[in-house]
Amino acid sequence: MKKIIFILSICSSFGFSALPPLYQNSKEIKKILNDNRLYKKLGSDQTIENITKSEKGWIITTPKYTLKIDVEYLPKSKILGPVDFKLHFQEVIKN
Repeated sequence: MKKIIFILSICSSFGFSALPPLYQNSKEIKKILNDNRLYKKLGSDQTIENITKSEKGWIITTPKYTLKIDVEYLPKSKILGPVDFKLHFQEVIKN
């Protein structure tokens, strides 16, 4: 009986959690960098100097512009894996 409880506690602690923050963050950054809205807002001639985590999502900084991207986390539809999310690109701010 003790073995069953031990196995169930291990399964529940690993099987029902989202990805660790590093993996979730990298998934969000990859999605931002692959989104056409980034290039439409900043222009393809810009060089990304900085990507910073903010309270609501991410801030992308180039020599000329700053762009805030809010991340909206969606209700979890699956037990394992990353949390699904939507990206909301804000208006570009000139530096």
